Order: sequence, then C-alpha cells, then structure tokens
Amino acid sequence: MNRAQLYIMKQVGVATLFIVGTLTAVIWLTQSLRFIKFILNRGLPIETFLELTILLLPSFFLVTLPVALFLATMFALNKMTNDRELIVMRSTGLSDLGLAWPIAVLGLIAVGIGYFLSLYLLPVSFRHFKDLQIEIRENVSAGLVQEGAFSSLGKNLTIYVRDRTGDNVYGILVQDDRQADKQFTMMAERGVIASGPNGPRVIMFDGNRQELDRKSGKLSLLYFKSYSFDFAVRKAHKRVWREPNERFLPALLSPDDSGHDRFYRKKLIASGHNRIVTPLYGMTMPLIALVAMLIGQFNKRGQAMRIVLGITAAAALQGIAMGLFSASAKLLELMPLVYLNALLPAVAALFLLSRRTQIRLRLPSFARARTI
Repeated sequence: MNRAQLYIMKQVGVATLFIVGTLTAVIWLTQSLRFIKFILNRGLPIETFLELTILLLPSFFLVTLPVALFLATMFALNKMTNDRELIVMRSTGLSDLGLAWPIAVLGLIAVGIGYFLSLYLLPVSFRHFKDLQIEIRENVSAGLVQEGAFSSLGKNLTIYVRDRTGDNVYGILVQDDRQADKQFTMMAERGVIASGPNGPRVIMFDGNRQELDRKSGKLSLLYFKSYSFDFAVRKAHKRVWREPNERFLPALLSPDDSGHDRFYRKKLIASGHNRIVTPLYGMTMPLIALVAMLIGQFNKRGQAMRIVLGITAAAALQGIAMGLFSASAKLLELMPLVYLNALLPAVAALFLLSRRTQIRLRLPSFARARTI
C-alpha cells in the first residue's frame, strides 16, 4: 500500500471513528432516557444505571459501524475530490480499484469487528442486561425502602428506617397487616437488606416483635438478637426462556424442543441468519459509497448528485434488509434473499470498480454539468 492509499485510509478511518462515536452517543442517550425513571423510582445508584446502559453498547455498535464507515467514505472522498486530490492520485496511475483498496481494508476490519460483536459480545452483554433488569424488578421492594420515610411495600405492609447506608439500615420499624388475623409490629436497632429465595429480605438485629391477638386482645412480645423478615412485593421466578439476542448462534439456528422454542422457531432461525448477515454490511455500505463517488467523470460544479444517489442507495439497501428480515421470520424460504441483499451490491460494486474504463453515471439532464 503506497502513501496515497495510506492517506486515504487515514482520512476515512479517523472520520469513521468520529462518526461512530457520535452516532453511538446519540443512540445511547436516547435509549438511556427510558431507564432514568426506572432507576429513580427504585432508588438505585447511578452505577446501576450506567451498567444497564453500557451493556446495550454492543448492539448499538453493530448498527452504527457500517453506517459510520459509509458516511466517512462519502465525506472523505467528496473532500478529496473538491480539493483535487483524487485527480492528482489518478494522474500517478492509481485506478478506481486502487483508490478503493484502503477503504476495502477498513471494510474488512469492520466486518471482523461486526462478527465479534454479533457472535460473542452481543449475546454475552444482552444476557447480563436481562438478568440484571429482572433482578432489579424482582428486588423492587429493596429499592423502595427510603431513609426517613414510611415506605408502603405492596398492600398492608409498611416499613420505616431512620438511616440507610447502602444495604445497612438503622432504626427500623415494620408494620405487617397482610394477614387480618395475624398483624404484628417489629422494631430493631439496625439491619441489613439482603437477597433471599423469595426476593429481598431484611435481617434485623437487637429488636422486638409485637403481635396482637384480635380475639383475646392479648399482646405477645418477643425480643430477638437476630430476625429475618421477607418483604418481597413479588416472588422471585426462574427464567425458563431466553430471547434471541441472549443466545449464541448454535442456539438460534438449532432451537430445542421446548414449548417456547417450538413456538418461536422461525423467529429464532431468522435471528441467527441475521447475526451472520449483519456484519457483512460493514463491507457493502462503503463499497456503495465508493461507486457513487468514484465511478464517472469529475464534475467541477460539485458532487451533490453523487452524494444524493449514494445515500439513497444505502438507505434503500437498509430498508430492504429490514423488510426481508421481518418477512423471513414468517417465511424461512425468503432467507436466501437476505444474503443476496447483503452480498450482491458488494459484488456489483467490485465489478464496476475493477473496470479500466470509467463509467459515467446516467444523471437527469438538469443535473449534468460540464466536466474536465
């Protein structure tokens, strides 16, 4: 690879990093907004919010990387065309395929990163995300216990703590009226909120338990050194089925005989093939940009029409990909079209770029301009 090609690679590579960072940040911010209320209502720390949203980043990168490389290619080649740099490079003997080679290398790198994200990092991160999300929802009671306030946990259960530092609570008062014939009050100097088999519980130390017998009117009093009390709003349940994004490729392409897998069999298989196809757009998208910006003669009035055509072609490609994925999830016989949509434009682009004679794009008469 000569200096000119290294220069092209640097220009496109730097622009790609900037664009992928910007697009990912925008998507991350928009998606994270829906977790803010979820976190605030449960009184969870900011670390939990960051962990939840960071676990979604692999799915964002998988989408933004091909788009970023496409936009970076369009931007860099348009800039080099306007600065007459491409004319100078062509005068040194570089063909269209030679100019495309450094960007194709970046495309191969993007495909490799895409497969790492799609086949490994996405299922690992999303599985952790779902487990953490369910754990937070199951332990909703623990998050509702606020210091200096009476917290209602479900129906007829109230708890008050004077101070709270993490999972350590001090000055505890519990009023449990969930059973009409067995209502009781508990007080303790301190306690610790912990996980139990049925959800969150508080382990209290140095306290007492007071129970009033409604029939006899007698009050029973029990002093304790340690007492464990479950206050889960809902019982914990074990997950019996994992969503497509949580599964590795073999589990998608070969669903088992469980009821859920039989019901969602087509969707699982389609998701597996989509995991294989999606990274390929890391090569196809920049090749479309290369054809739009390199094929044809130089127009000194600007490259606006080329840019519009390139963006239109890329948008159409992505739109068709989304439609084919939805259709193939219902009819698996359409799956070959999903692969053709990703591979055929790349093959056509390489064919056009490899031709020695330049092909002038057929533009509308009002868009044609004098060329040099």
